[in-house]
Amino acid sequence: MSKRALNLHSETRALAAENELLRDELARLLAEAHDLWHTVRPNLMALYHTKIGACELDLLQTMYQFAYLKRTLELAQAALNRSELPDRQAIEQQLQRELVGWRQRIAEAAERIKSGEARLSSLLSPAKDRKLKKLYRALVKALHPDLHPNLTAEQARMWQRVQDAYALADLEELQALALVVKQPEAAVPELLSLDKLRLEQEKLRKHIAEMLERIGSIRSHPPFSLQEQLADGDWVAERRRELEAKKETYESKVAVLQAQLKALRMSEGYVPGFGPN
Repeated sequence: MSKRALNLHSETRALAAENELLRDELARLLAEAHDLWHTVRPNLMALYHTKIGACELDLLQTMYQFAYLKRTLELAQAALNRSELPDRQAIEQQLQRELVGWRQRIAEAAERIKSGEARLSSLLSPAKDRKLKKLYRALVKALHPDLHPNLTAEQARMWQRVQDAYALADLEELQALALVVKQPEAAVPELLSLDKLRLEQEKLRKHIAEMLERIGSIRSHPPFSLQEQLADGDWVAERRRELEAKKETYESKVAVLQAQLKALRMSEGYVPGFGPN
């Protein structure tokens, strides 16, 4: 073999090895981005709702009571301004229509607390979680469409099974898949031209840069931006105090409205017995 041929062979092998390392890095980043968005993010949200959600729910309920009484007073006064006795049933029906958004927000807040508690109670142990992530990363390298754009129909089905198993934290299913999934065969370096290897490397580096930017963006937004605070007991306690203070402010407003409504009822002989459930 000529010296030129040997040099080309050596460069081809070196580029192929570099590209393999880049594929490893891209697989790691793809797995990390997916884990951040589909596992870490909901776990942090669950932690937030279990630590602070109850205070937010109490505040919402007090704000709803304020909105209910304020609107009750407005509708009753409007009827009296028309020289009419307020119609309790009509006012109640209107309030049910107008305040449906508030009730929905309260129900959703309660559901977030319940779901958060359920999620945190069913987390994998640290050892199993590490094993799950290791298996998923290996399967990402073997089957992710960004790394293997020409997957067969069977490989695409296997990739979907991998996604489903990871979403459910099904370690046994991922272990079973890892036993049957084979890495798509890579082209033999000698059969690839230097130009093709260089083009492949350029694409890999570009994709890696995009994934790094995406991961940085994910980490810069809530709930990731609250990750350190949620681990800080003092911060959590202070946040609860802030919400409690807001609740007390609205409780004072509620007391004022209740007094106004009582005075209106007494002055007009109007005793409809309103009040939110």
